[in-house]
Amino acid sequence: MVDRLLEITALHSEQPAVSTSERTLSYGELILLVRQISEQLSGVAGFESGSRVVLLVPNSVEYIAAFYAVLFAGGVVVPVPANTESGALKNILDSTQAICTITTTPVLRRHPDLEEFTVKGMVSEESVTGTVPVNTLQPVARSEKSLAAIFFTSGSSGMPKGVMLSHRNLISNAQSIQDYLQLQADERPLCILPFHHAFGNSVLQSHLLQGAHLILDGNTIFPESILEAMIRHECTSLSAVPDLYRILLERTSFNQTRFPHLRYMSVAGGALPHAQAVEISDVIHPARFFVMYGQTEATARLAYVPPEKLAGVSDGTIGQAIPGVTLQIVDESGQLVNAGMVGELRARGPNIMQGYWRDAEETRKRIHNGWLYTGDLATFDQSGRIVIKGRRNSLVKISGYRVHPADLEQFALRTFPLSQAVAVPFEAKNTGTRLALYIETTPEDAGLTEAEMLSVCRSQLPRQLVPDRIRILQKIPLNHAMKVDRVKLSELAAVGDL
Repeated sequence: MVDRLLEITALHSEQPAVSTSERTLSYGELILLVRQISEQLSGVAGFESGSRVVLLVPNSVEYIAAFYAVLFAGGVVVPVPANTESGALKNILDSTQAICTITTTPVLRRHPDLEEFTVKGMVSEESVTGTVPVNTLQPVARSEKSLAAIFFTSGSSGMPKGVMLSHRNLISNAQSIQDYLQLQADERPLCILPFHHAFGNSVLQSHLLQGAHLILDGNTIFPESILEAMIRHECTSLSAVPDLYRILLERTSFNQTRFPHLRYMSVAGGALPHAQAVEISDVIHPARFFVMYGQTEATARLAYVPPEKLAGVSDGTIGQAIPGVTLQIVDESGQLVNAGMVGELRARGPNIMQGYWRDAEETRKRIHNGWLYTGDLATFDQSGRIVIKGRRNSLVKISGYRVHPADLEQFALRTFPLSQAVAVPFEAKNTGTRLALYIETTPEDAGLTEAEMLSVCRSQLPRQLVPDRIRILQKIPLNHAMKVDRVKLSELAAVGDL
């Protein structure tokens, strides 16, 4: 990974690598920052090749530099959302046995217990001056099969799963994306997606390793600012999750705005209704709109719908495999299904993860003979395109994040004095998939209010885990099998019967 960045830097040393609303860094300046942070890491007591380093930094120049600095020093980077809840963060730190963290002052204020575990005085972009000859930089040598990163995502049990990605995984997926998106060195992507997320990471790697100019500007809280940033920076692309595109269509001047430098937009991280995908495609024409599909376990991307075929496909269509990847649909015995039949989608290629961090059992469930079993049910349409038909388990995607309702349940049980907590997904009318939290309390818990709990959730949980609504019930409903009737609760949430 770092060798490829050094090659790009040698070719584009004076050219811009990343711009914020305040400053631009060239590739030469960026690689200098990478080296400076790498030297700090190498000085950490106990740090050695293969050491895990937790990265708790929002999208920024520092994030990009720190990501590559860990690899430069021979470490393994563990990107984690800066707003990760304390309990979940502790689990990740304990699981990975991380040697240290790299984070920011605001995050340390929220997690003061990290103070003694954090690299002090991390170099900021403001201190970077000049460049350094690329041929004098010597990153710690590691093979392409060596572990490069661990991206945490929810597994089928609801506990975080560390997806182990090698240097080869990251490079191969970046190259495949560069291929089918036909990326060029003069690309200027607006990077709205968080880099700690698989989709955001794929945007970062595929463009930076092409010599592109990354733009970090705009704010999802003020969606009109995204359009303004695209025009101001003459951006050539935007990649986002379905929720953001819904917002752009419904709450901004997107339909009336023209982007003269735009080459493409892309969506992944959940299902965007086909009608909205076609609408976006029409709005940005002649720029192209890519509907894509992937998983963290595949280093991000697995399939895409060629833009010229988008209008003729149905809802749920993910199209065809990306270059270098083979996709099949199989029955429970692993045999290929006939066209029109539903089976499980599986994938094979150089981008498939090494496995789950220290979880051989879950790895065996997902990987068989080199095939990644995605957990998605799918079929082939009459044109040979793959159409997703649902999931085998209860994982759902919210704002592009794979979320397990059990994560919210566990948070509620350890945070509030409850006897039972049940989180269920439902389809909100204007915002897509969301979670509702139903709780059962005992008489001594009578002082607990829904508003107070919702406020705590908003302050301590990542946005995708915050429930849209909370209801206190005297009794959680059970079905005929005497199990929690999750179907009924989802139906109640969908009609707003709270």
